[in-house]
Amino acid sequence: MVRNTELLKKMNTVSREIRMSAFRQMHGEMPEHFRGKKGMCGNQKADNGRNDFQHRGPRRRRSLSRERLLVIISDYPDGINQKQLAESAGINASSTSEVVARLEDDGYIVRKIDENDKRATILKLTEMGAVRAEEIRNEREGFLDEVFSKLTEEEKQTLSDILDKLIEK
Repeated sequence: MVRNTELLKKMNTVSREIRMSAFRQMHGEMPEHFRGKKGMCGNQKADNGRNDFQHRGPRRRRSLSRERLLVIISDYPDGINQKQLAESAGINASSTSEVVARLEDDGYIVRKIDENDKRATILKLTEMGAVRAEEIRNEREGFLDEVFSKLTEEEKQTLSDILDKLIEK
């Protein structure tokens, strides 16, 4: 059985590669926001942590960053350092820093010094953060269930296989 979240991640990967290729053809170079990132031809993981399915302008984008980071942090019960978080989310360190500061101010996360590397900070969810991360997961699953409800399991598998072929390229 193909999970709806996996289909979305694959679709995002293919969509990103198409946008990058179209930009290169039109302008002969990579757009600024893609520079330094690897596309499908550069061994990008299909699961890059991006969840841009509800992007509705700059304000919504920031909200999605917060939500995405909360969900990623929730995948690491012992905590995650900020550099790993930025890499997992596919965003730059300064953007991560801004969002992390807001999440901390709002009481969703706490920062602790990494005992193995005193220069690094480990990020952990508070109880409120864990609850919100679970809400986000449930909201996302509900949205994806609705989007993909028109497809049979066989059609989802076919779509997944086609996306895999496009990703392998």
